[in-house]
Formats: sequence, structure tokens, C-alpha cells
Amino acid sequence: MTTSLRSRWASLLDDAEPVDPPAVPTVVVSPHPDDETLMAGGLIHLQRRRGLPVVVVAVTDGGAAYPTLDVDLATIRRAEQDRAVRRLGVDALHRLGVPDGGVPAVEAQLPRILEPFMTTGCLLVAPWAHDVHSDHEAVGRACALLAQQAGVTLWEGLFWTWHRRDPADLAGRRLVRVDLTPEDVGAREDAITCHRSQVTDDLGPTPILDDDALEPMTWPTHHFLTR
Repeated sequence: MTTSLRSRWASLLDDAEPVDPPAVPTVVVSPHPDDETLMAGGLIHLQRRRGLPVVVVAVTDGGAAYPTLDVDLATIRRAEQDRAVRRLGVDALHRLGVPDGGVPAVEAQLPRILEPFMTTGCLLVAPWAHDVHSDHEAVGRACALLAQQAGVTLWEGLFWTWHRRDPADLAGRRLVRVDLTPEDVGAREDAITCHRSQVTDDLGPTPILDDDALEPMTWPTHHFLTR
């Protein structure tokens, strides 16, 4: 496991403002199965430990992750996500069934589709609108608009940003840090192993989430952009 990723972001990570998540119902919008864990798995477990309701909305079923495989990947990934969110203690998982890779085509409809999941004063967690994946970015833009319309707090999660962007790209943004307990980290680690199609070579191809990609899962924190 290389430590270069943590080293490259060290100045921003170390200076991030430590915060306690608001003690309110939490809605996590996950573009693909596994994004709920990568982006916010420890936060989900923390909120559930505090007795707060957490809902995950799965936008796609992740069926296009390995386009050359002759398997029903969407069915596999739905089952993996079911196991992962159970480990994290999620109250409810809702599926929108948008085609993997097709989120930008329905972006304009997403705020209306997601609005019923909002409750007064809830915390909305969604990918940053610049997280270097078209589905992540479309979900991020839609949720930013939804948060404004619904008057709820938005925390923008990061994953591919750590790998594909530079610290300068976050200049001027408020980066907050949620410190996780060993119990939260352990639950997150267990949850990511549930996504076997993405972290092992069970299906044959090199996994998308190899050890280097999963380095942020070893950090005892989650980081979010917020206002």
C-alpha cells in the first residue's frame, strides 16, 4: 500500500475543519453500489450509532462497471450493496434504477425524484459535482440544486477526487473532517469488502478498487465539502 496519496493531500487533510455531524436524519445519494461506503460509510455507521435514521438512495445498479463481462452485473451489485448497507446499519435503501452511465441524461429530473426523501432539517450527502465521473458529477449537481430548493444542509463527498484531482482544485472551498471511531472504521472496512465484484478478481478482470484506490478507506476520517 502506497502512502503517496495521503502525502499528496496532507496539507489540506491536516487543515480540514473537524466537525461533528449534525444530529439529524441523513440521506446519502449513491450514484453506484459502493459509493455509499466509499463516500460516507463511516459517517453512516456513526449516525446510526447515535440512533439517527439514515436512508441510502441508489441511483444506478452499477451494471456497466465491467462492460466486457457476460454476467448480470447489476444483479450482483445490488446484492453486494444490500449486504454493505446492512453492515452499516442503514434504515432503508431505495433504488432508482437509472442505467449505469446514464445519470446525466436524467439529471434535470433528479431533484424532483429525490425530493420525497428529504425531511425537514435533514443532512443530504452526495458526491461533489466535480468528482471526476459523469454519474457522480450529475448526481452532485442535482443534489446541490435540491439542497437549495429544499433548504437542507448538503455535504459533498469525495472519492475519485483524491486520485484524479489536485489539492489546488479545492482552493477556496470549506473542507470539513469527520473523525471516526475504530468501530466506524471497522464497519466501513467490512462494508467495502461486501462489494466483492469491485475489490476482488472473482469475476476475472482486474478490480476497479485495488489497494491503491482504496487507500482513503484506511484513513480514520471522512472529508466533505460544505458551505
